[in-house]
Amino acid sequence: MARLPEEIITTVLALQRQLLERLNELTATEFLIEQHFGETNETIDYFTFLQNAKERTDTYYSRFYITLRRIYESQPAASRDTLELLTKSIDEAEAILAATEATIREIRRDFELP
Repeated sequence: MARLPEEIITTVLALQRQLLERLNELTATEFLIEQHFGETNETIDYFTFLQNAKERTDTYYSRFYITLRRIYESQPAASRDTLELLTKSIDEAEAILAATEATIREIRRDFELP
């Protein structure tokens, strides 16, 4: 079975946790907007932004799960392509986390939400 260095496993699992937390924040923001303002012409674009951010976030969470499974099921070692995909996914997930945080902050500011 292929093995990854502990540092990489720790990084990926920490990113997965952050992605789950970000999904929660995105969903909570949707809920607050729906509760306070409803679905109107003024809010529909915000719901679209939030939904797109949720989909991107979920994509990376799922990608980590699938990629780690592939690596750990590989014999005798993971392919170079799979390892490169994992490295690229780590970088991209960090960028997605930063972007979605900014999106949430901006939308909450626009609606004066906590």
